[in-house]
Amino acid sequence: MKTRVIIADDHPVVIQGIRDILEKNGQFDVIATFNDGKSLLRSPLLAKADVLLLDLNMPAVDGLQTLERLNRTELSCKIIVITSYLSSQLAEQCKQAGVHGYLVKSEDLYLLVKRIQDVLAGESPFPDFSQPDQPMGNDFSYFDEFLKKYKLTKREVEIIRMVCNDYSSKEIADKLYLSTFTIQTHRRNIIKKLGLDDSKISLYRFAMDNGVI
Repeated sequence: MKTRVIIADDHPVVIQGIRDILEKNGQFDVIATFNDGKSLLRSPLLAKADVLLLDLNMPAVDGLQTLERLNRTELSCKIIVITSYLSSQLAEQCKQAGVHGYLVKSEDLYLLVKRIQDVLAGESPFPDFSQPDQPMGNDFSYFDEFLKKYKLTKREVEIIRMVCNDYSSKEIADKLYLSTFTIQTHRRNIIKKLGLDDSKISLYRFAMDNGVI
């Protein structure tokens, strides 16, 4: 019997590339594809899948939000995140959310077949993060220009980093000796200034793209 796979990614080209690799292998049956988390979560086919290949950067409901909601279900399929983000922090968040494997898109996607086989065999393939992430320092050369460009304050950049490091509003408030209400206000202002949707992955993507983390 073939392994039943669902692919969720917001790039049709990526979906087609993954589908081609899996179907040419002959061991897999791609039973559905989705471009956003909301339609994925509504699908009755989730209950029939053996493996879910999940991108983190999706509209409507992003990958992290999707994982949170899947955790409240009795879904039995294995979940492998396929993402552009090579980050130990994000990978650890995914692992804590029940993800069974993590593949970065910059790797050869033909490794995906091996990743799926490993996960189905009970392994948890994640990248080797032997080199620690290098956070951006406040002394980097374009910091002032960066603040002016996005109309951010140094405090807001600090909060962006902490959010991306998975601190809750209360934890950030405690560390910065501010009220939770003040932190939540900062977060709303940051999202508004940057024109992002109110999701952690959109803020994470901004931070990664601009060297904030």
